[in-house]
Amino acid sequence: MVDERTFFVRGHIEIPIHGHGEPLSFAVWSSLSENSFVDMTTRWNAPDRASVAPYFGWLSSPIWIYPDTVNLPLSVQSRPPGLTPLFTIKDDQHAFAIDQRDGISIGRWHQLALQLMG
Repeated sequence: MVDERTFFVRGHIEIPIHGHGEPLSFAVWSSLSENSFVDMTTRWNAPDRASVAPYFGWLSSPIWIYPDTVNLPLSVQSRPPGLTPLFTIKDDQHAFAIDQRDGISIGRWHQLALQLMG
């Protein structure tokens, strides 16, 4: 919470990697409405929190290997206690959303890793 007016939650955006058991995972921040933030934090330790309908959020982290990521609309799904929420990008035409939906090759994964490492 920032200035008791802006509310954020940390979560993961996962991109499947074809032929690999683990996804590429980005730890990012999403803004939430005050009502969603209060609801999520109230249920944070509930064993059934993953069964709650997804919240709406806006991606608040720049991911520089993808263009214009700040303020992408998200679905913010709680997962069982111990796991951070899972974010799904709702803009089906954005390159980040396409990779999240369709997955990437191992070659593309290596390419992204090299870009991220600088």
